[in-house]
Amino acid sequence: MKLETKNIKWFVLLVLVIVGFFVYFNSFSNKLFWDDDDGITNNVYIKDLAYLPKYFSQNLIAGSGQTSNYYRPLVLTSFAITYHFFGLNPLGYHLVNLFWHIMAAWLVFLFLYQLSKRHWLSCWPALFFLVHPLQTEAVTYVSGLADPMSAVFILLSCLFYVLFRQQKAKYYLMFSVLAFLLALLSKEQSITLPALILMIEFLFFFKKTEWKKSLVLFLPFALLSAAYFLARVSFLNFNDILSGVSYAGVYDSSLKIRLLTFTWVFIKYLSLLFAPFNLHMAYEVMPITSIFSWSVLGFILAMAVIIYLGKEYLAKNKLIVFGLAWFLILLLPRTNIISINRPLYEHWLYLPMIGFWLVVILLIEKIKIKKEIIIIFLSLLSLYFITLTIKRNFDWRDPITFYEKNLTYTPNSFIQHNNLGMAYADAGRLDDAARQYQTAIAISDTYPQVHYNLANVLVAQNKIKEAEVEYYKAIDISPEFSLPYINLIKIAILSKDETKLQTILAKLKSNFSEDYYLTQAFYAYYSLGNYDRARDIGLEFINKYPDNNQIGLMLLQMR
Repeated sequence: MKLETKNIKWFVLLVLVIVGFFVYFNSFSNKLFWDDDDGITNNVYIKDLAYLPKYFSQNLIAGSGQTSNYYRPLVLTSFAITYHFFGLNPLGYHLVNLFWHIMAAWLVFLFLYQLSKRHWLSCWPALFFLVHPLQTEAVTYVSGLADPMSAVFILLSCLFYVLFRQQKAKYYLMFSVLAFLLALLSKEQSITLPALILMIEFLFFFKKTEWKKSLVLFLPFALLSAAYFLARVSFLNFNDILSGVSYAGVYDSSLKIRLLTFTWVFIKYLSLLFAPFNLHMAYEVMPITSIFSWSVLGFILAMAVIIYLGKEYLAKNKLIVFGLAWFLILLLPRTNIISINRPLYEHWLYLPMIGFWLVVILLIEKIKIKKEIIIIFLSLLSLYFITLTIKRNFDWRDPITFYEKNLTYTPNSFIQHNNLGMAYADAGRLDDAARQYQTAIAISDTYPQVHYNLANVLVAQNKIKEAEVEYYKAIDISPEFSLPYINLIKIAILSKDETKLQTILAKLKSNFSEDYYLTQAFYAYYSLGNYDRARDIGLEFINKYPDNNQIGLMLLQMR
């Protein structure tokens, strides 16, 4: 007896839940590290829901005293809710990531079924999406939450749009636009969704006689995308978002070289989809400078195949064209036409692989062999991916394991050396930590946190003078980096050196807001025992900022 369609949908969800827990169960004890430090462990915002409005007005890691261009208020909200129930227990965060990942996989099935009306076809891309080892960078890694969360909302938006066009119920269109808004609040790259909506409209619903209707339906997505872009380059522009990131001089400065380099990245992505070996999170991509590179030829051949398949099946099988277009549209921002990212990360295939596997399965179907053989092949392929994913989860179990593995592939990555130094410091291996920081500085002395981290180790080793030098180097690189100032103030207080304190406070005053300076100066002089100076600063502060009850109360106690 065949299951009814609605029962099949719930059966597929049950299978995805079981398989998902089986594949990711060995990651539940993995530690929090790397971006988890700024996003969760040291982020005061997520530890008190009173900060909720700041989730929507500040960058992702503002609560840890850092600045980034990530604006992901829903990710912060998720971290805060998880912290409320689990504190800093990694289990809760891993469960949340897996929940979103399973929901995304189920929506892959529902969305593809709504387009194809074929359960068998829709199941396999959803399963490969769930179990592929490339997904560990978005699922096993807690700070990867933005990928599965935004994927859920992107897929919901696409699904609701298809339901709207098929059933003509206007509330589905409103749900689609709302889901798009939630996707934008989860991850910046969701801004590409209007291109997906336009592609879906063109392939499955467009009629020449109703082109104005198609344009009107596309308009709310385009306007929302434009409004989001304007917000991000104006009042939500935390770190000059369009200035890009520093990767390699020749790569950063030349659009031509970025595009040529993407040809190598594209071929690498294709190889990782089929053969996901030696995975790591710190790829060092050599810029491609010549059009005669083998990767350029490979890219041209790959695009020729894609164009051929698109032309061949545009009339015969629009699902193949849909899969190809989905893959290319979602990879388009990764070309770095505007240099805003590093060249390559595994999790950038999180959503694009849906289209890739749909095309692969559709093409396999066209091979004239028995369906049973196809099922056996696809089952073996899924088991192959499951095995690799379970194995890959172990690479993420703790920071030392993770960074040591990364450095076997990228020994010249100053970021990896810095992060390994932090892991060693947390484990009490101070000499090893200092060596890693010094190696990072020797490779690239552009990162203030490395000097700050080295200074912290030197303080722990009671090498105070050397530590002060490193704190000041961190400030020289980034004058608005607040943490070195705080530690220098602590050193001055502990040594009862008011001259040192005056020097660092003067530097702090020239780089921070007046209220921040006065607050730090008040507490510094109070801790130093100079109550007269503390009282003068406190009175100045209260006159300008009368709502600060804490300083006002301390002034009353000083009378």
